[in-house]
Amino acid sequence: MQKLELEQKLGQKLSGQQIQFAKLLQVPSIMLNDYIANEIADNPLLDDTKKEEDNRDISEEALIQTDSDHTFYETYKKHPTIDRYSVYQQLKPHTISLQEHLKEQLRLLYLNEVEYRIGEQIIGSIDQNGYLQCGLEIILQDLYVNHYLAVSINMVEKVLLAVQSLEPAGIACRNLQECLLIQLNKQGNKNPVIQLAKEIVTHYFDSFTKKHYEAIIKKLMLPNTILLKKALTHISRLNPRPGWDHGTIESSNHFLNPDFIIVEQQGKLSVDFLYYPTCQPRLNRHYLSMLEGYEKKIKKTKTDQEMIAFLKKKKEDAKWFMDAIAQRKQTLLKTMMAIFELQHKFFLGEEELDQLVPMVLQHVADKIGMDASTVSRIVNQKSVQGKFGIYPLKFFFSEGIKKSNGEHVSNKAVKQRIVELMQYEHKQNPYTDEQLVTILTEKGYHVARRTVAKYREQLNMPVARLRKTPL
Repeated sequence: MQKLELEQKLGQKLSGQQIQFAKLLQVPSIMLNDYIANEIADNPLLDDTKKEEDNRDISEEALIQTDSDHTFYETYKKHPTIDRYSVYQQLKPHTISLQEHLKEQLRLLYLNEVEYRIGEQIIGSIDQNGYLQCGLEIILQDLYVNHYLAVSINMVEKVLLAVQSLEPAGIACRNLQECLLIQLNKQGNKNPVIQLAKEIVTHYFDSFTKKHYEAIIKKLMLPNTILLKKALTHISRLNPRPGWDHGTIESSNHFLNPDFIIVEQQGKLSVDFLYYPTCQPRLNRHYLSMLEGYEKKIKKTKTDQEMIAFLKKKKEDAKWFMDAIAQRKQTLLKTMMAIFELQHKFFLGEEELDQLVPMVLQHVADKIGMDASTVSRIVNQKSVQGKFGIYPLKFFFSEGIKKSNGEHVSNKAVKQRIVELMQYEHKQNPYTDEQLVTILTEKGYHVARRTVAKYREQLNMPVARLRKTPL
């Protein structure tokens, strides 16, 4: 017999407004204008106060508050000593994209219409490093699906060779070995150094990448190492990422826009927002009067009642959104103040890694009385301008290492020491992980070998054998 039971459970569920506020916290200040504008477009009960200013005479203040300056004026009023242009990173000059550059050259080749279409497909499959992202079989399928072209693999290979003849040298390669060979083939065969470099890359590439130079000398039966050293040096000067010469596939101009600024006045440091949104939401007077008119009606039709319900709902949403914008500002500033207080030594000094205090999300969360996950959303895609640079807020979070004097320092400082040691190590006898541990211990940093190995890998530094220079 089936038995029915009643069970009571407690659970937590985020409301739609809580989810929206969490998203609002993640929005960088430079993108806040667009976020507010989208909300204004979706909610008829919201309006932009900026519209009222459109008819005013243009003054210096109005010019400073244009979208292009992103209301630097609000910060400038409080801190007039700030150079208003020093907070911007110079705009990168417009550069032609890699795809455009290759297509311009492709038009100059003697190709028929089908071959040109294949060339375009190949160029479209090149990544930002200049490598072909997919196999020729995939390109064949794409040609058939996108252009209804049924061609042979031999024709695609023929056009690929034509694309590989374009500049920059090494473009449209399928692997590093092919990339280096394309560049070497363009340099001719007369020079004995280039001839040896080609032979090494063609037949002994595995030994070359593992720096087994003794094995290469033995196999090639070279009388001395002088020519080999020249060939290895020549190979090392080739470009392993030919696409980088022309930036990304879709080149565009970019700003580096910090959300906060650390300002020094009369010997004291303070935190402030660097940008204030030009888009200031308010309740739309036209729709408020419309709502008031509907409510004053003595006899209300069903349509009137639906309209009243709709406008009231939108009015509540609008009020909540305006409160959320104000709350976002307070929450972000409170979080930045907590980071500033915890890392006061860093900002007060020369902003060096040694001055960073070990800090995790929970430290900030405890200070501002919020959850660590909320702090994570807040610091995401946010940055602050200090005296000597612009730092992502995530930069200030790191694990700690205890020194011999009992002081706790950030692991970023240990990583910096490892980088410095590798920069000045003997290139033919680089430090092993064990030797790095010994040196760091002498400097007061107590770290295990596996910790050094982990930090080295995070820094994209190879093991000692692979850091060794040619003979």
